[in-house]
Amino acid sequence: MAAEPERSNKSEREDPERGMPGSGPDRPGWRPPTWARSLLLHEWIRSGGILIAAAWGVYTFVWKDILVPAWQPASLSLEATLTAVPDRPAMADGREMTLVVKAVNASSRRVYPLANIWWLSGLRRDPRPGSAERREQLFLRESDLLLRQEALQHAERGVISSSGALLAVGRLFDDDVIDPGGIVNRTILVRIPNGTSAADLRVIVPLLTRPPEGLFNGRRLAWGLTDAGDPMPLMCTASSHGANGRSARCQPADAETDRTLQQFDPKKATITLSQQIGLPQR
Repeated sequence: MAAEPERSNKSEREDPERGMPGSGPDRPGWRPPTWARSLLLHEWIRSGGILIAAAWGVYTFVWKDILVPAWQPASLSLEATLTAVPDRPAMADGREMTLVVKAVNASSRRVYPLANIWWLSGLRRDPRPGSAERREQLFLRESDLLLRQEALQHAERGVISSSGALLAVGRLFDDDVIDPGGIVNRTILVRIPNGTSAADLRVIVPLLTRPPEGLFNGRRLAWGLTDAGDPMPLMCTASSHGANGRSARCQPADAETDRTLQQFDPKKATITLSQQIGLPQR
């Protein structure tokens, strides 16, 4: 009887067709390490996600929606146009025109306008007289003098600009509050005398970022005119009425008024508009 061949475990393990042990299709699937399957690790990951979401919520709600707007100063954007009334001819004493002033609160905080003012002055623009050499000398001299002064004026080579009389003046906005994104428009009909080449429009709007209740202890900010017709801020009692009582109950605002405003609201601002507008000529 023939001898039975000897079995070799080594030859089976090293059979090139079968491959190394654990490399065939019967190899068990990959399993993560024990520490990666820990419930404690999963709890830490979930807690970390909650903390990140909470931090993002704090940034979005508290920082962007509360803190940043609270740090912004008062702000207001002003725009103005002055146009002739359509289909209305010029009269013997002047032309009817429409003044439109728009205020836009583009900031993210509410603002509170205090007493404000607008005024319109006439401007004349006449050609410079004399020879070309004389006009050049006068222009250079005038330009040099204007640049040395503090006033915001300019000189032109071929034209002499001169300020005219006060044409119109008044309050602009009576709104107690302008919300973020709010737009306030004011339309005013004015008559411009004939011969006025341009108009000089000025607007001053003091703003607060908090309600002004109790600001001046029973007094109020107002505006008046000097003897020369120039606007000036005043401090008046709340009950000042009439021409006779006005001068007795009002006095010019001073540095103390500004200090009071600064202490009451450090983020206060004074918004101004200065615009020269050319006018149509007959």
